[in-house]
Amino acid sequence: MRIQYFPETDTLAIELSGRAVVETEAITEDLILDYDDQGKVVAITLDNYSKNVDRGDLEVLTMPLLGVQAA
Repeated sequence: MRIQYFPETDTLAIELSGRAVVETEAITEDLILDYDDQGKVVAITLDNYSKNVDRGDLEVLTMPLLGVQAA
């Protein structure tokens, strides 16, 4: 999983899987979901991030990272 913020476009991109995107669906004007060939969500894009999310509420929680090696 990869989470990236692009300040030049105020976009938050969350890549859940490295699987190929075969379908993209705009849920709202600012929320886009990408799906793989099995219909599973593989990426989430949130445009106009600073207008849609209260960044002061960001909390990072511990998550198990099974099978992940440090770079």
